[in-house]
Amino acid sequence: ARREWRPSNSLLVVDNVDTIPVPPAPNQPDSVQLVSLQADRVGRLRPDSSFVPDTGPYQVQLRVERNADGQWRISSPPPEMVISRGSFTHDFMPVPIYFSDPDRTRVVPDLRYVVSKPESTLPRRVIELLTAGPSATFRDAMSSELPPGIDPKTNVSEADDAALVVNFSDLGDLPLESRRIIAAQVVLSLQSVSKARVRLQEEGVPLLPDKQELWPSDVMNFEHANNVRADLPGLAVADERLYTLDQRARTIPGPAGDGGEYKVVQAAQSADGSELAAVTRTSTGVELRIGPYGEAMPATQLRGSFMSRPTWRGSDEVWTVVNGHDVHRAVHNGDTWTTSPVDVSEFAGNRLIKELRLSHDGTRAVGVVDGRIVVAGVVQQNGRFALRHPVTLGSPRAANITGVDWLSDKSLVATTDSNSSPVMEVSVDGFEWTEYASANLNQPVNAVTVGPGRRVVVSDQSGLWEAGDSDAVWSLLDGWRSLPGQSGGSIPFFPG
Repeated sequence: ARREWRPSNSLLVVDNVDTIPVPPAPNQPDSVQLVSLQADRVGRLRPDSSFVPDTGPYQVQLRVERNADGQWRISSPPPEMVISRGSFTHDFMPVPIYFSDPDRTRVVPDLRYVVSKPESTLPRRVIELLTAGPSATFRDAMSSELPPGIDPKTNVSEADDAALVVNFSDLGDLPLESRRIIAAQVVLSLQSVSKARVRLQEEGVPLLPDKQELWPSDVMNFEHANNVRADLPGLAVADERLYTLDQRARTIPGPAGDGGEYKVVQAAQSADGSELAAVTRTSTGVELRIGPYGEAMPATQLRGSFMSRPTWRGSDEVWTVVNGHDVHRAVHNGDTWTTSPVDVSEFAGNRLIKELRLSHDGTRAVGVVDGRIVVAGVVQQNGRFALRHPVTLGSPRAANITGVDWLSDKSLVATTDSNSSPVMEVSVDGFEWTEYASANLNQPVNAVTVGPGRRVVVSDQSGLWEAGDSDAVWSLLDGWRSLPGQSGGSIPFFPG
């Protein structure tokens, strides 16, 4: 059976494994036994070493036989390789592999898993994943500055002076900026598996003319990291006006803060803080307005009965969900904002989209679709945008997901309708789910946002609460204590 077994090239991860002997059949030899293996599906490690969730029961009946040495051996192996969650966590390690963003000026992570032993082979495995390109989920959303078919000319190895040598074959006539992106891809991808400085070469000579050896700090400026500017306090919608999320909780200047012309129900601030996008109430529904912070915000052509909280892509592009099924983007063209639909047929089909949040790097989108988290790549083809290759992350303990935002470039934070787990941290591939403390929070939790330093702010009926990490106790924002009529049900948000 061992010689003839040809399992599929993916790895099924299961949990809660149990083996149950099957009553013997008539005339079954004592050296043969049937065993029912039962477990819960967790997900699959795909051939490209990326993880995708998979749910439901797993059951297979195995025939085991006792050999001449008295040892029991499987004689009818299943068609797939199966590993318990505990063994997978012990034997595999998550590694972000970095690729370039659509502008080819920065790098973003694509989470993969590699066998953790022996440690000496980890750098080689990481470079193999890097040269193979992005995973199936993000293959159309990310790219690599490494030319196709390029591999290390020699094995990735540690030199006598402890530097890690990565020596590529001839890369061709690449501009210096592309070489700097390659350096960032390599060094940031290796930082999870090696603490050594990287000696990056092409045909045995330095890849960069001004830097023969690199540390992660040398290329950190190429990483998006999904950070929020620390000098911007954040904002909140309350009583159809916009307030600052600071200790004074004052209304912002202009019509979005005075409660007169604009009746704001949702809003978003650009990453640099200079622009606002607001969903405002009209006599027949809602419309999207965009304009400079503190100034007039002209209406766009987008109207509907419902719009999700807008989300910025760069400094001149805003996306929102209209009427729960359509996604539109508004793009700044000179003095006006023009709108166009986004293809979400793969992302949602006919299902209800409650929220949509773009990563700050613009390569990925996460949404709440029929109470589940869905992640997809942002793809541009022939001037049209689409959300492609979606992966449903599910939800824990059959709870419904009510809100989501990007916690970092590799993880998310989500709210649920569960009393015991109202807020969860989720890895971007759905493998890890970590509960935040539930003390002080009451359902329903209306909104979630992430500020500088991964500071999470949520809203429930008693006010706005913040926590620095999953173990922290939720504390009420001081400035909002003075606004009892406006704190409950308010919608906080940070730039992005």
